[in-house]
Amino acid sequence: IYQSRNIDMVNLGKIHTGDTNTDIQITCQNTTTSDTNVAIDFSTDTATYQIIIIDPDDNESTHTASLLNSPGTDGVIHFVNGDSTLFDEAGVWGFKAKLTFDAGGVFTTNPIFKEVLG
Repeated sequence: IYQSRNIDMVNLGKIHTGDTNTDIQITCQNTTTSDTNVAIDFSTDTATYQIIIIDPDDNESTHTASLLNSPGTDGVIHFVNGDSTLFDEAGVWGFKAKLTFDAGGVFTTNPIFKEVLG
């Protein structure tokens, strides 16, 4: 049983307004009762993956994500932005993962914040 979910942005470089093909990667981790973080092994714990993006005005958009490296033993999910209107303003944006497990349970992480440059 998972105690909580944490995320860590992986290799996310600078984002600018109007960017496309930005690969947003989130490492999903399980925090155990001993307060140790371990990447979730999606090869044995399958789920539906989403990445929620929060703009500077606190509006959320939800995007279907997938495993970066199948079979998912590293816990990294990602979403590649194909729309030049997604990052439509400069400012601080939030990114969080939402996981819906096949065995039951829905978990949404706390956001990580990243500046989008104009």
